[in-house]
Amino acid sequence: MQLVVAEKPSVARDLARVLGAKHSGRGHYEGDGRVITWCVGHLVELDEPASYDPRWKAWSLDTLPMLPSAFKLRPAKHGGDQLRELVALLRDRRFESVVNACDAGREGELIFRYVYQHAGCRLPILRLWISSLTDDAIRRGFTQIRPGKEFEALGDAARARAEADWLVGMNATRAVTVRHRGAGQSTLYSIGRVQTPTLAILVAREKAIHDFVPQAYWEVRARLSTTTAGGAKEGFPALWTHGKTTRIAQSTVADAIVERAGVHGRAIDKIGPRVESVRARTVREAPPLLFDLTSLQRTANKRFGMSAQHTLDVAQSLYERHKVLTYPRTDARHLTTDVAKELPKLFAALRSVPDYASFAARLLASPPKLTKRVVDDAKVHDHHAIIPTGKALRAGELDRDEQRVFDLVVRRFLGVFFADAEFAVTEAVIRVGALGGTPVVAAGTGERRTPLSDDADESDTPIVAELPPAPDRFVARGRVRVAAGWQDVAGIEDGGDEDKNSRRGRDEAEPLGILPPLVVGQALDGAFESMAKRTQPPRRYTEATLLSAMETAGKALDDEELRAAMKDTGLGTPATRAATIETLLKRGYAVRDKKLIVATAMGISLIGVLPVESLASPELTGSWEARLARIARGQETRAQFMSDIALYVRTTVDAIRASSSRVLAHAPAAPEPARSRPKQGTTRTLGTEMRTRRGAAKPRRGSTAPRASTPSPRGRANSGSAVWGTKTQSPMAKSSAVGSKSSGNDRPSAIVVGDLPCPRCKIGRLVEGRRGWGCGRWRNGCSYVVWFETCGRRVTDSQLRDLVTTGRTRKSQWCPAGSRAPIAGRLKLDVNADGGARFEPA
Repeated sequence: MQLVVAEKPSVARDLARVLGAKHSGRGHYEGDGRVITWCVGHLVELDEPASYDPRWKAWSLDTLPMLPSAFKLRPAKHGGDQLRELVALLRDRRFESVVNACDAGREGELIFRYVYQHAGCRLPILRLWISSLTDDAIRRGFTQIRPGKEFEALGDAARARAEADWLVGMNATRAVTVRHRGAGQSTLYSIGRVQTPTLAILVAREKAIHDFVPQAYWEVRARLSTTTAGGAKEGFPALWTHGKTTRIAQSTVADAIVERAGVHGRAIDKIGPRVESVRARTVREAPPLLFDLTSLQRTANKRFGMSAQHTLDVAQSLYERHKVLTYPRTDARHLTTDVAKELPKLFAALRSVPDYASFAARLLASPPKLTKRVVDDAKVHDHHAIIPTGKALRAGELDRDEQRVFDLVVRRFLGVFFADAEFAVTEAVIRVGALGGTPVVAAGTGERRTPLSDDADESDTPIVAELPPAPDRFVARGRVRVAAGWQDVAGIEDGGDEDKNSRRGRDEAEPLGILPPLVVGQALDGAFESMAKRTQPPRRYTEATLLSAMETAGKALDDEELRAAMKDTGLGTPATRAATIETLLKRGYAVRDKKLIVATAMGISLIGVLPVESLASPELTGSWEARLARIARGQETRAQFMSDIALYVRTTVDAIRASSSRVLAHAPAAPEPARSRPKQGTTRTLGTEMRTRRGAAKPRRGSTAPRASTPSPRGRANSGSAVWGTKTQSPMAKSSAVGSKSSGNDRPSAIVVGDLPCPRCKIGRLVEGRRGWGCGRWRNGCSYVVWFETCGRRVTDSQLRDLVTTGRTRKSQWCPAGSRAPIAGRLKLDVNADGGARFEPA
């Protein structure tokens, strides 16, 4: 008799159907020599500290660190009757062996082994390891059942991960909470082995944005034209380029270039615009790698705005319920040779689906050559990449998001076997003026200036400070797709990127289309203009870019294959990253602002006061994750890893005990100004004190988590304004400008808004009042203000920062005076306008 333990009731039901077992009505199925039962996730978990030592019940620095010699288990709160049923079956002497049929991965291994240990079971363990829940996959899996001993290393890695999280989380959370909790407070400062370094990534981005100083620059653009054989004018754009740069430091220099080039802007001019060089070549773009969970989550977030957790839930439903996708919680982007043998069957199954029929038919008619970019056993550990199973679907069986995710996976799967996309790329240099001067250095790709990544510092970009000698050179670039290849499968019609706008630079790149036929020496007509620009700060993270940062432990990598090479050193695993992000949001350390994930004042302050830098180190946590991967492969021992974690915990607790910083400690208020006598606000420095817009963070009702943001009427969260500068006390802005008269307990308070400079006087800093943000030098006569409510909507902190530092907000929906419906547009800085800005339609 054999006992089979699945991870979920739904999986147990599928196993029972395929194996011919019937429901017994007592939490299991029985039949054909097997009993099939199930867990409900983690039914057993690591015990609380007080179970080891009564002194560990109280939260005190004196009892830290807590380092159990051996870890104890306890039933999870939701276990109940099913855990009792499981324990009884695991102790039943009828059985000769037990099959671990939990999910084939690290967490599935842990779920089973904890229940097995809790029951004191000694039955021989067998392992069901499958990547699909189709009937054929289940039958095949039971014919290829494997000894449990083959997975001892994976079990060690699973236990090491759980125990390390307990040691770091329990000790660091207690130490930081006790050290920084003020008298009478009950706030919990939660620290996590993966959670805190992920928060540190968000905080580092906020600091980079805060520290960013925008730099004005100018570009000179040309509109060049040639006359066709039929006498028609055919125009195209070009960009002034000097050496390797296109940026000009001063408007006077840009205007001088426009004037100088304009004098010789006619084709009939002997030193007018002439084609100096033309470079044409073909560029190939390989299909993207197959999906692992993280890349699927990134793509679904970019394309559809789906959160990482929602994408995982949908993919899990497609795997468990509909059985049309393989196991989603994988970190592999390749297939194994065994799976490759099944490809003709999958192509044949997809040929019956109208949306994919033509592509599958081509692959069946001309089988693709399999390269190591697709099939590589060495790059698959637990599970291969996410691919369709070939199971047929009825029309309308999937909901909208299920259909979206399924379509992404199928098109990525089919597209990887198609040819590269090919582009004809042309770069032409047009000279205006007599021969000479500094030649133009062509861009490395021959296509365009390399786009700056989200982490790029534009201050490092070369810039022209003085008027260079003539001639002036303008570069025109054209790019047109000549062979669609895999992009035909992906549904990309214009030869753009699979994820819209994902390759755009900080500035709007010059349009890339088809250049007219050009030959060296050809004369052109030209018109020239200068354009004012500003360097832009790094972008805040979306879930897609945050997942990428977690995958590479905070390193900015755009190349898919480089990211894949670093997957062992990322933060968490594909299966846990979504939950980590949700934890940060739930605990108030971060908020969602539309598609953005933004650290709150509470989160920023917490990272700032940590006395042990490594608690927030993505690199250290990434190295731990790599060690866990080596334990799973049998290349390192659990004992050595846990010994190092214990040493780290001791060092960390000692450092926290000796620290003197505080989280959100309250400084005394300054005297009130005489006029409207509003309540004084205080600035809080990073690492010492901060306040949110509506006051100090308060514990959530019914929870010890801090409230670091307040939901707005529109459903968005308004994060607190973080202050990064030195501790200072700011007066309330003038009542007529940013506040209103009040008395008693209703008096408004003000804080410095991230040390944003006043755009009118250029001296003062903005402070926050009751109705808006205004200049702190109101006593000196500066009445600049930006109202909270502008053009029919609430201005967010990030929009204020964009307005003041870049001169305009990003495009959004506004309701300016006189409009009956929202209008797409931006607020543009206008220091003389009421409210400090004016609406500009997009």
